[in-house]
Amino acid sequence: MNIHPLAIVLAGLLWVTTSGAETPKPTKMTMSTAVDGWDFNLPATKLTALCDKTIAEARIAFTAIEQDEAQATLQRVYGAYDAMSINLQAIQQVWYVSAVHPDLKIQAAAEECINQISDFSAAIELSPQFYQRVASIDLQNASDPERLMVEKKLIAFRKAGVDQDQAVRDKVRALMAEITELGNEFDKNIRTDKRTVDATPDQLAGLPQDYLDAHPANGKGIVSISTDYPDYFPVLKYGTNDDLRRQLFVAAKSIATPANSAILKTLIAKRHELAILLNYDSYAALAMDGLMATSPQTVDTFLKELGAAVKTPAAKDMETLLTRLRQIDPKALQVEAWQVDYLSNLLQQEVFALDAREIRTYFPFDKVQTGIFQLTETMFGVEIVPWQTETWHPGVTAWEIREQGKPLGRFYLDMHPRENKYRHAAHWTLRTGLKDGQLPMSGMAMNFPEGLMEHRQVETFLHEFGHLLHNMFSGTQRWLDISGMTMERDFVEAPSQMLEDWAWDYDTLREFAINDKGQPISEELVGRMNSARHFGEAAKTAGQLFYANLSLNYYNRDPDSFQLLPLLIELQAQYSPFPYAEGTHFYNNFGHLNGYSSNYYIYQWSQAIAVDLLSRFSDGLRNPAIAQAYREKVLAPAGSKPASELVKDFLGRPFALSTYITYLDELN
Repeated sequence: MNIHPLAIVLAGLLWVTTSGAETPKPTKMTMSTAVDGWDFNLPATKLTALCDKTIAEARIAFTAIEQDEAQATLQRVYGAYDAMSINLQAIQQVWYVSAVHPDLKIQAAAEECINQISDFSAAIELSPQFYQRVASIDLQNASDPERLMVEKKLIAFRKAGVDQDQAVRDKVRALMAEITELGNEFDKNIRTDKRTVDATPDQLAGLPQDYLDAHPANGKGIVSISTDYPDYFPVLKYGTNDDLRRQLFVAAKSIATPANSAILKTLIAKRHELAILLNYDSYAALAMDGLMATSPQTVDTFLKELGAAVKTPAAKDMETLLTRLRQIDPKALQVEAWQVDYLSNLLQQEVFALDAREIRTYFPFDKVQTGIFQLTETMFGVEIVPWQTETWHPGVTAWEIREQGKPLGRFYLDMHPRENKYRHAAHWTLRTGLKDGQLPMSGMAMNFPEGLMEHRQVETFLHEFGHLLHNMFSGTQRWLDISGMTMERDFVEAPSQMLEDWAWDYDTLREFAINDKGQPISEELVGRMNSARHFGEAAKTAGQLFYANLSLNYYNRDPDSFQLLPLLIELQAQYSPFPYAEGTHFYNNFGHLNGYSSNYYIYQWSQAIAVDLLSRFSDGLRNPAIAQAYREKVLAPAGSKPASELVKDFLGRPFALSTYITYLDELN
């Protein structure tokens, strides 16, 4: 997931070889000692003071832009606008700080700063004077990317309601402030609500030995299992005790309950009010305006088409799982959500001779990270070196990516769970790169174990690192509004989803998937992993379609017409292969309902594009020439072209949904 969603509000403000010969692997250089980045350990009071000062200076600069009466040219308008925005990036790290900093006072100061930035962003897009300045720019000699930049800015103005009267604009700004505060509270409740389930050692039967060693019983003979990913996923996958799996699943899907129930309902209501005020039928219509999909109707048709394609193979997956469950419980009538990973793992062992406990021995965290760095260096002809700089926690590392000895960008990795930290996996754009200007900067937050990783966690690492590389390679344009990750938001997941495929490539895995005996993973084992790869995928895809429909249907109608839980149960029965688990309130911890609002369809939309993009690698994934073409035609152009053109430039033809439909049909 590419985060933080609130930063998208600042879209225009803060956004931030053809030969077949293999690219030579760069020689490692010394660590970077560049003085860059931010002081992440500023006390809360000083962070607040820096935020206040930076925004106050930005307001002064923006007033000057509004009042400028000189001829409106790109340089005159966007030159001043970019200068203001670059200065404002001195506090753009607050989205990341609010998610990862261990000091709750600093988190709170960052959240308050987010509120202020968002309010200032709303004021910019509601400024008739600035709108007139942008609309008056003479584009006769402008390039195509510059014309697109101005066109996108004018769309943003219209979506914000700049053409409405002052009373409406004031109401829009007030609603935006409320929405930001509600979203912050929604995210905070998910981040800080850690739940646990008590178990006896006997209930942990089936868990790998390293897990058992890391979870000793207390003096009363009890083991406390948390809902943090390194605790949670192994129990669901390996634990033989069905009741423990159920208890942990219910605990995880009840996070932020009841606190977020009222917050989410109010958030949805405020967004709907904003949409109606801006003359949209629903918030979904507002959120999709200007994206590749364009409208809720298009998304609904898309989801239905995928649902039809996956219905039969998903049903077969569920029947296979139920048949296996009945060997354990002959009276079983259906497969519950907390049983899926366990049953799938059993079937992988029995049908494909795969033992996930053996597979994970090849993926110690440190070697996985090194391997992903090496893959990046080999494919793109770059090198990644340590960056000596201050961080906010001893477990955080910092890095610099270079090309031909010159830095391309810098990034932070915060990879392991701790109290009050963001609980999922995400990438944040900390700074947008510019051609011949500032370097891009990124931050990642993961919740991986420090020891052995599950293979799907390797996929997740590659996914988020795909976002990071997108930011590193896309700081190529002159203007902030079209540099970095400024393309349509329903495209941004495609490059990261595509990179997941390298987790299944033997030539890639053999370089870093090495167990503690020094033995690299065998080609035969990777072959069996690939044979089993698509087992259960149809059912999981159907589950993703349920999430997408939940996201869409919470935001495509009047919020007074439904209640959260009954609508979830209705949609789950209609779209999900798994029944609703009594006592759960998944919507309260489904963070995308804030960040992506109606637009969780983005993951399936981007997956369809990713599958099409992968068709270019038909002769093997480790082809540096194709990788370089992908970098140059898809990643580097940033937002200087419509996403559909980026895909066409790389594939030599328009994006074809039929490629993904065929892929889903073949799961049958």
